[in-house]
Amino acid sequence: MAHILLNMPSQYGGRHSGVAKVAFALLERLLERGDHTYVLRSNWSRAQLPAGLQTDALKLVEVPRPRKMATDVMLQCWTVPRLCRKLGIDVVWNIDMFGSALGGKARVTTIHDLYFHTHPEMFPRNSVLTMAICARMMIGGSARLAAISAQTRKDLVSFVPAAAKRSQVIYNDTTLAADAPPPREIAENYILLVGNATPNKNFGVVVAALHRLAEHPARPVLVHVGKDDAGMISGALASCGSNPPKVISPDNVDDQRLAGLYAHAACLAVPSLAEGFCLPVVEAQALGCPVVAARASVLPEVAGDAALFFDPHEPEELAACLGRLLDSPELADELRKRGLANRNRFDWQKSAADYAALFAELGGPGK
Repeated sequence: MAHILLNMPSQYGGRHSGVAKVAFALLERLLERGDHTYVLRSNWSRAQLPAGLQTDALKLVEVPRPRKMATDVMLQCWTVPRLCRKLGIDVVWNIDMFGSALGGKARVTTIHDLYFHTHPEMFPRNSVLTMAICARMMIGGSARLAAISAQTRKDLVSFVPAAAKRSQVIYNDTTLAADAPPPREIAENYILLVGNATPNKNFGVVVAALHRLAEHPARPVLVHVGKDDAGMISGALASCGSNPPKVISPDNVDDQRLAGLYAHAACLAVPSLAEGFCLPVVEAQALGCPVVAARASVLPEVAGDAALFFDPHEPEELAACLGRLLDSPELADELRKRGLANRNRFDWQKSAADYAALFAELGGPGK
C-alpha cells in the first residue's frame, strides 16, 4: 500500500471546474478501492468537497491558491518534499501542470491539454513562455504522465519527445451527477452549447450556421450554458445583420438542470478547434443527446462513430449537418443509439484502476 499525495493547488476552492470534477471523480473511486491511502493538498475546505470525499479516510492539507502560478511551481519544489517527508508520502500525483516536480519517491502528472504549445495564439506571448517553462519542469520531474486522450498524448510527445516512454492514456468519464432528467425547461426546439466561450471553443461558427437556417421550418434557438465574458457569441450575433438566431443563456445551471438541457436538446454542437478530452460529448451521449462535432483535435477520438462531423471553419457545412438532423428523426435516433454505446468506452473504475497500478509501481517497497 502506497501513500499518495493528490496535489491540486491551482484549482479554486469550491469552484467545480472540469479539472476539479475529474480529480474528485477519480479520488472517490480510488478511495473505494482501498489499495492506497490518499492525502489531498489543495485550497478546498472539507465542507466544499463532494459528499463522497467528506470522510476521515481522506486526509486534507489546505493551502491558499497562489497568486502567481509560475512562482508557486518553483516554491513547491521546496515545500512539497518537506510535506512528503512529514506525512510519509510515496507518490505525488499532480492533477495538472502547476504542481510539484519534486517530492515523494516519484511523481505522476495528469496532462489535460497543451494549448500553449498547439494553439499559442490563444495566449499572450509571456504566458506561453511561462507555461512552457512550467510544463517542461513538471514533465521532466515526473516518472509517469497520464494524458486524458490519445490526441493529448500526441501533443505531449510533440512538445517533449522524451515523454513518449513515460506517458500513457487514461481517459476521463462523465462527471455529471444527476437523477432522471427533469421535464423540458425550454419550449423551443434548440441546439445546445456547453462551456465558456473561449477562443478554442469557436462558438461563433454555430451562430453563423444557425443564421443560414433562418428559413428552415424547424429553425432552432441556441441555448448556451457557460460564460461569454469576451462577447464572442454576442459579437457573432452582431455580424449576422438582420434576423439573427435567438440565444438563450440560462443562469445558475446545476447538474440536474444541465442533464435536462442535454436530454431535451435537438443536439449538442461542439465546434471546438482544440480540446483535451471534451466532457460534454460524453455527457450528452450518456443522456441520449445527439452530437454534432468539429472534425478536429480530440473530438473524433472521443465521439467515435456517434456524431455528425463538420469542418469547424465552414459554417455552411455545419448548417448542412444541423439541417440533416432536424429533417430526420431517424438519424437523430440512430445517433442517440450509437452515443449510448460509445459512452460505454469510458469508465471511471477503469481509469482509477490504471492510476492505482501506477501508484503501486512507483510507490512500492524499495522504490
